[in-house]
Amino acid sequence: MAILSVLESSDSDVILIKYSLINETFTSIKVFGNPVTAGQGVQVVGPLNTNHSGATNINGTFTLTVPISTFTTNNLSWKGVYMFELNTLSSGAAVSSYGSVLLGKVIDCCIADKMYTAVDCDCTDDKCNESLLDAQKMFLFKQSAEFALKSLNNADGPNSLTSQAVIQDAQKKYDKAVELCSTGCGCGGSGSGSNSVSSGSGGY
Repeated sequence: MAILSVLESSDSDVILIKYSLINETFTSIKVFGNPVTAGQGVQVVGPLNTNHSGATNINGTFTLTVPISTFTTNNLSWKGVYMFELNTLSSGAAVSSYGSVLLGKVIDCCIADKMYTAVDCDCTDDKCNESLLDAQKMFLFKQSAEFALKSLNNADGPNSLTSQAVIQDAQKKYDKAVELCSTGCGCGGSGSGSNSVSSGSGGY
C-alpha cells in the first residue's frame, strides 16, 4: 500500500500531497467532501499531472500540489474537511490509500482579525477580552480538529466507520470555530493557481 500524507500549505493557498510508491502504478488521486460517501470522490489528479506520467511499477517518493483553482473547477469550496484517496495498481490489483486535511484559511483570517481587534481597542473595553477569548477558542477548535485527522491511518477510507466519525467531528469543530467569527476578515476562498504538478525521485 502506498504511503500518503496531505497538508495545507503555510499560506493556505495550496494543498501539499506527498506519497511513496513501492513497485506500484499510479492511477489517480480523488477528493471526498464531508460527509464522506463511498463512490462520490472527484478526481483532482491524473497520471498526466505527475512527473512519472504513464509509467508503471514505480518506486520512489513524490510530491505534488493541488491549488485552489482545481477545487473551484470541480465546484469544491476551499474550506472545511476533505479526504483524499490515492489509487494505484500493485501486482495488477487496485489499492487505495487515504489522507485527510482541514482547509482552515477562513479560521486563520478570523483569528488574525480578532487579534487585531483586541490589540487596537481601548483596554477598558470588555470587547477586547471577548475578541481575545474568541481567537483562543477558534485556535483550539482548529488544533483539535487537525489532531483528530492525524489519528487516521492510510487504510481509513470512506467505508471506515472510524474515518467517518473522525471527519464529522473535525468538521463540527471547524464549524464551531467559524461561528465565533462574527466579523468579516477579508479572506475569501478564491485564488489562482496552475494545474497540479508533481516532483520527486524514484525508479520505474
